[in-house]
Amino acid sequence: MEANFFRFLAAELGPLLEGRRIDKVFGPAPGVWTLNIQNKGTPLHLLFRPAKSAGHLFLSSTKPVNPQQVPAMAMWFRKRLRNRKILAWHADWPCLRLALTLTPRNTPPCGDHLILDCRTGMTLVDSLDESFSATPEWPALEDVLEDPDVWRTYPHISPPLRSALAELPFEEAHQLYLDVASGSSDTFYLAEIDDTPQPPLAWNTGRAAPFSSALDAANAYGERTLFPLLEMEEERPEATRFKRARKKIRRNMARLDEEEQRLRQLASEKVKGEALQAALYRLKESEGLESVEVDHPEHGPMTVPLNPHMTVTENMEKYFRLAAKAQRGFPHIRRRRKELRRELKDLETGQTAAPRPKAKAAPSNPPSLPKRYRGLAISLFRSSDGFTIIRGKNKQANHDIQSKAASPFDYWFHVADGPSSHVILKRDHPGQEVPEATLTEAAVLCGLKSYRKDDGKADVMYALVKDVRKVKGFAPGQVMVDKKLGTLRVDLDHSLEKTLA
Repeated sequence: MEANFFRFLAAELGPLLEGRRIDKVFGPAPGVWTLNIQNKGTPLHLLFRPAKSAGHLFLSSTKPVNPQQVPAMAMWFRKRLRNRKILAWHADWPCLRLALTLTPRNTPPCGDHLILDCRTGMTLVDSLDESFSATPEWPALEDVLEDPDVWRTYPHISPPLRSALAELPFEEAHQLYLDVASGSSDTFYLAEIDDTPQPPLAWNTGRAAPFSSALDAANAYGERTLFPLLEMEEERPEATRFKRARKKIRRNMARLDEEEQRLRQLASEKVKGEALQAALYRLKESEGLESVEVDHPEHGPMTVPLNPHMTVTENMEKYFRLAAKAQRGFPHIRRRRKELRRELKDLETGQTAAPRPKAKAAPSNPPSLPKRYRGLAISLFRSSDGFTIIRGKNKQANHDIQSKAASPFDYWFHVADGPSSHVILKRDHPGQEVPEATLTEAAVLCGLKSYRKDDGKADVMYALVKDVRKVKGFAPGQVMVDKKLGTLRVDLDHSLEKTLA
């Protein structure tokens, strides 16, 4: 996060948090923190993720999904922060630090100041340095432009700021420098490079979306980038399992190659036995020989090692036994290699590696499902605008997709006043707008698997996933909807399932 933008963000965020209580602390992913802040009406969550250049600090009404097992550090902070009131705030903005002074707590013993450091993380300390909120010095613009490493001495003269100043005519650069130094910026900008939002800035870099407050800019950047990142983190345990399973299969295949090479060497012993067999008439009475020179009918002269404690006949029989053993092993090698290749293919296509029936030919492979959806009885569709739509195939799947395949900011669809499948329309982040055509397509897919499927039209309601909750004691698939976003009357086009599948 750029230091001067952080200056304005802290100045807006601090007064808004002052006087509120921290209700609870969550750790949705390693290095990411969610602080539930006391607020009447709409939930308020302070989301914090430290990073050297692209950290996140913003307020959102959407709480990220948390892992089933609470991380140890989340529990540690929860015990020390829960229900503590924020009495004051202090900003060391050149170093990207915001300190929140909290009501005292002695059990367990903990500091009275919570520091959110956008570079290193979240810590509790007993006191703040005297220089924590010191006003930084601003060198002359000429010195800034001449020294590319000025940020080492003056961290608030960040590389993005110096780069922006260097690209402007001197008079314009001087005006921008004065605006930033005096803290008088009133518009903030969020640019995109290759459809990827860049960290917000307190000055315009060209074609960038303007925001009237730093909080709004931080929220827009955070929701568009942090929530997709958390989706990736949620996939990571499954990806790790997949990687380990694939590595194990490849390791077993490598061992199988080594075993096949060993059997081939044993099989080659047959040649030595054949050579001894051809010369057995003259060597049959020989004893104590360590090797013999013989002629093979096809391979010509060769030296055959012998065990001196065995007769030539016994040596010949030993070579034939080793070769026969190798021939018996080859079918097992081929069978095992086929099994491993099938396991690897099943793993990569998302199918289970269970044995397949022999009497019936297996159907052609279906398209593979994303890892997080495997094991769910669902149908996947792609809307005409490129959005993923998930539809449950049965009651249990309707029950599971809400928690296993959906994010709180996704859309949930259900036919009004009767049974139907549950449909989830995936979004990348809470602020992503969904075109009307995609909303209609999701509603139609919902209506086509409902009690209205044979009618020409259906009324389909939709809501945010976070406003749809399961109730203990309800049958699978039964939910309560706390807040609907609307109801769509749609024409039930049965060809849409094939078109979007």
